[in-house]
Amino acid sequence: MALDQKEILTKIIDTSPDIIVLKDYMGRWIKTNQRTLDIFGINEHSYEGKTDEELGHLSAGIAPFASDFESSDQKAWDEGRQIKIEEIITINGKDHIFEVIKTPVYDSLGNPDTIVVIGRDITDLLSSNQTYKSIFEHHPYGVFSLDIDGNFLDINQELQKITGYHKDELIGYHFESVIAKDNLPFIMEKFNHVKYGQTQTHEAKIVRKDGILVDLQITTIPSTLNGKLIGIHGVARDITDQKLSENVKVFQYRYLERIASGEPIQKILQGIVETVEKLSNESYCSIMLYEKEHNWLRVAYASKLPSSFLKRVDQFPVMSNNACCGHAAYTKKLTITSNVESDPNWEKWRSLALDHGIHSCWSMPILSTKGVLLGTFAIYHPQVRAPERYEIELLNVFSYLSGLALERNIKEQEIHYLASHDILTDLYNIRFLHDISKDIIQETKQNKTKFAILVMDLDRFKPINDSFGHAFGDKLLQQVAKRITDHVRDGDIVSRMGGDEFVLLLRDVSDKKLLFTIAERIIHEIRKPIIIENREFHVTASIGISIFPDHGNSLDLLIKNADIAMYQRKGAGGKSVALYNESMTERGIELFMLNEELRHALSKNQFELFYQPKMNAEIGKVIGFEALIRWNHPEKGLIAPSHFIPSAEESGFIEELGNWVIWEACRQVHEWKKQQDPIIPIAVNVSVNQFILTDIPAFVEKTLSEYNLPPSCLEIEITESVLNQHDQLIQHSVKRLQDLGVKISIDDFGTGYASITYLRQIRIDAIKIDRSFISTLPNNQEDAAIISALITLARELNIQIIAEGIETKEQLDFLLSKGCTDFQGYYFSQPLPAQKAHKFLSANET
Repeated sequence: MALDQKEILTKIIDTSPDIIVLKDYMGRWIKTNQRTLDIFGINEHSYEGKTDEELGHLSAGIAPFASDFESSDQKAWDEGRQIKIEEIITINGKDHIFEVIKTPVYDSLGNPDTIVVIGRDITDLLSSNQTYKSIFEHHPYGVFSLDIDGNFLDINQELQKITGYHKDELIGYHFESVIAKDNLPFIMEKFNHVKYGQTQTHEAKIVRKDGILVDLQITTIPSTLNGKLIGIHGVARDITDQKLSENVKVFQYRYLERIASGEPIQKILQGIVETVEKLSNESYCSIMLYEKEHNWLRVAYASKLPSSFLKRVDQFPVMSNNACCGHAAYTKKLTITSNVESDPNWEKWRSLALDHGIHSCWSMPILSTKGVLLGTFAIYHPQVRAPERYEIELLNVFSYLSGLALERNIKEQEIHYLASHDILTDLYNIRFLHDISKDIIQETKQNKTKFAILVMDLDRFKPINDSFGHAFGDKLLQQVAKRITDHVRDGDIVSRMGGDEFVLLLRDVSDKKLLFTIAERIIHEIRKPIIIENREFHVTASIGISIFPDHGNSLDLLIKNADIAMYQRKGAGGKSVALYNESMTERGIELFMLNEELRHALSKNQFELFYQPKMNAEIGKVIGFEALIRWNHPEKGLIAPSHFIPSAEESGFIEELGNWVIWEACRQVHEWKKQQDPIIPIAVNVSVNQFILTDIPAFVEKTLSEYNLPPSCLEIEITESVLNQHDQLIQHSVKRLQDLGVKISIDDFGTGYASITYLRQIRIDAIKIDRSFISTLPNNQEDAAIISALITLARELNIQIIAEGIETKEQLDFLLSKGCTDFQGYYFSQPLPAQKAHKFLSANET
């Protein structure tokens, strides 16, 4: 049977006299042939998956060459192409010269895949001494020959560069003349091993001709003839940069540990500066931090640089071609100045640098992990020179570490900030207030002063948030927060408790008048229109105040009592600021219990609307109803609104109850509409607290839409006293209602203080003459004169006028004689439940 292609290929490889090795991109052996295994004495079952270095531990035959093999492999990868080199390999004690071709192979994506190594023995081809000498001279590593006593016989050009000596200065001298004294015993021990026929690979430290210490990796190979040592060959590789890199890595790991452990940023950056100054001879180091708002660099750490120099370069501009640090920060790239005196970028700073002995500078930008500029890391040197390779590594590594440390510090500051601040408003949060409250209490006691806690809650925020969305609500809260912070004193603390509630701590408030002035000033600012995306919003606020130590000895108790005062004030019809007193606690409990009872009654459908007809006496027809609430208490029977509405106002439950009245009135109109009855408008009373707590226009619009009703089916009645409080807020809401098509009437007209003024300011649709004027008719001449004047005024202003509280025919006849035709009162009908109101309507259809 014919062999398959794989078997054929294997046979060809195994029978080849050349060295053939296939390695992966990590240098691990994948496949080789028998010739290679024989040359290096490698077991055929143990080589797969191992690197040259790892095989060196298993086989002495490859150990001397492992490092060279790996280096030449890396050269092929670095150049990205096939390379041809010559390598000396000892086979059975004899040096053989191999021509080695190394071919890097990449996958379809261009990533390193495998490297193919083919080595052919060309010793016979290079038999001449001149050819061998050429290899010796031009080997990329330092190559040397010693006699059996350790005296130099020859060195190549590379070793001359490494040591700084010309070959004539070393030939005939013992190798110990270049070995560092503290390293000499170790090296002599290794030399003795080689004399006994053992190849040695080890590190050595030599003293260069200029006195600089150099680290070498040396492989020494005994040269024998007929089993007798005749000399020693050696290969030396300069690993000074590698050793420094290893030191850098050690420091890198140490600083990473320090950064991870949360060591203070000051100690970390100071340590980095001092470490780099030790690793880079005669250098100075600086770390400068970037301030974006000024686009400059500020000196942070520079232990060796003179203060006179640092003072001048502080606030160093970030701009192109501005010395080293300014340019490095601008370009976010390494900037090297080898000679300050001749570099045009140093024109403005040259004299300063030279006066302080600075002749070269190398600066690396410090960047965050996302590439954001944080500062610069610079090395200054008293000599004119470019950085060594390891010094560039210093800049890379320690600028990176500095960036990590700074970024961690920024994150820590952000975490601390987030822990103590409200993200939305940028105010302190309640946790922060709790954290510092003990210190403030202690300070207040020592100074024998007082501080105040203000709990502030926005009115009408929830309907805005619900109607326009959280984005609008968030922007409103942000504007409110700014208005608060703009009107408190330095040292006062403003925090957000959550939702639309804020807690303020005002220090040193022995003057209660000043305390109320600050609170009322805040309220005044919040009442001003708030513009969000070209929409105008109106909100109000209520503030409750408690004082330490008068009203509590802990923050929690002070907040609780201020909260009680604040909620009492919400029911006070627009009086927005209240100072806590002990009676409020008892009243607060009463209101809480009543609030719960009212809420229970609403959930159990115990409330009912009665409807009192409005009549046109000329035609004898119903022109509308006024909705009046009643409470069908399971134990107390039917309760009139005068017994529970004031408490609902005081407790804040009027918001829910008032909304239910509007909703129920619309629902009833919808029911009558389904029965093909004509749509008769129903009037609903709305109090000042409803306007404060609820966005009445938005709720009315939503409810009308829910029942598909025209705006004309609903009227909103407001008392004249409502207009005297929060006039800007009320006027704005009234205008929005009228824009919807909902009619507005003033109830109890004539009992207020500015009736005529508001008729001029607000386009009222109707006014209802208060029953206190009607009850004395027709006998009281003063009331009769007032009524006559009001009727005339309404007619001239084209405003509907309704007389309420009509109980006698004499009252009716008098008003008719004065031109008033629309009435409401017991003379026509008392308030009726819905079913009876429907029958009354049917009997008096328009």
